[in-house]
Amino acid sequence: MTDLTTRETTQAIPTIRTVLPGAAMIAVTFGLARYGYGLLLPEMQSELALTSGEAGLIASGTYLSYLVANVGVVAVASRLGARAAIGVAAAFAAIGMTVIAVAESAAMMAVGILVAGAAAGFAFPPYADLVARHVSEPRRDLAWSAISSGTGWGVAIAGPIAIVAGDQWRIAWMVFVALAVGVGVVAVLAAPTQDVGAQLRRPQLSWTWFFCPKSRPLLVSAVLVGTGSAVWWAFSVDALRHAGLDATSARIVYAVCGVAGILASASGVVFSRFGLRTGYFVASVLLAGSLALLAVAGGSVPGALTAAILFGVCYNTVIAAQGIWSARVFAEHPSAGLAAISTALTIGTFAGPSIAGVAITQFGYPATLTGATAAILAALVFCPPSGRQRQILAEHQCAGCAPVRD
Repeated sequence: MTDLTTRETTQAIPTIRTVLPGAAMIAVTFGLARYGYGLLLPEMQSELALTSGEAGLIASGTYLSYLVANVGVVAVASRLGARAAIGVAAAFAAIGMTVIAVAESAAMMAVGILVAGAAAGFAFPPYADLVARHVSEPRRDLAWSAISSGTGWGVAIAGPIAIVAGDQWRIAWMVFVALAVGVGVVAVLAAPTQDVGAQLRRPQLSWTWFFCPKSRPLLVSAVLVGTGSAVWWAFSVDALRHAGLDATSARIVYAVCGVAGILASASGVVFSRFGLRTGYFVASVLLAGSLALLAVAGGSVPGALTAAILFGVCYNTVIAAQGIWSARVFAEHPSAGLAAISTALTIGTFAGPSIAGVAITQFGYPATLTGATAAILAALVFCPPSGRQRQILAEHQCAGCAPVRD
């Protein structure tokens, strides 16, 4: 019994050293550095005289830099190890948010957003690699879901900080910077040192996968969900303010969305019981419903809170469903599937804020949110295949598409 306990304790140590710092880094790089912009946008927009179009373009910058960083992290991690990549992620988060905190113009704000947005791209892949190499196989799914939940924790933490800061949005960003530095130091020290030179390879992606009957529905759905959901992350607080909610209430709603997102860690149970196709369909319908509810009831606190809870739970559930779906489509090359999904989702999240910024100026928030609702409803056309469809697709050979390679 003593030997068994000792062995279990020994196996748990690497898991804890990976999961806790990993969740904290995701909270900082996604929840603060990436999504803090939407939370504090009304005050920043007012002081810096940003138009909705400019705000949308700046928001899109976070997703563009994230995509670029996803490529750059391969070189850093391959040559210097995961610890160095994590350090770079923390540095980008701290530096980018510092620039945002002292920004005196839209251009300076855009630079800060670009730098801060890259932090998430540098943080995510190293932890996927660390989980695979330092966490025992039975614990990996739980470990990865815990690390991924860091986004929800980050958004949940950012809300109270913004509420306390009030109109002093620069103070909120500096608190975010302090958290990034503290978490970054701990995460770097906790990361293993013996992985220098470990190969973190980026799969070779191909645009032709959008034409293959196996992968097309998966990738198109990711683009559409990314386009619609990005409108929430970038403009939900501003939409609530325009609908009549005060700053504190709007920020509470945003924080509630983050807490609700943590509940999606149980989505695997839903998929196991009802099936991936049904789970994806229901979650997508409710996700679209959350945006529609925000469009028509944003000025009501109960309505806004309901929309936030629906969005937080259902967004993360849909993303989890797409991850499981990709593992089926790219069964022999799961890393290629993960990279393809990440890229498709980022294409959507890059386009969403830019389009929304222009639409808000021309048509207002309700119409723009309705458009975001329509984008997600369109993803219902591209549901995971039924059992019969999977059998048919399994026999299909995509002769015109590039082969899937890691």
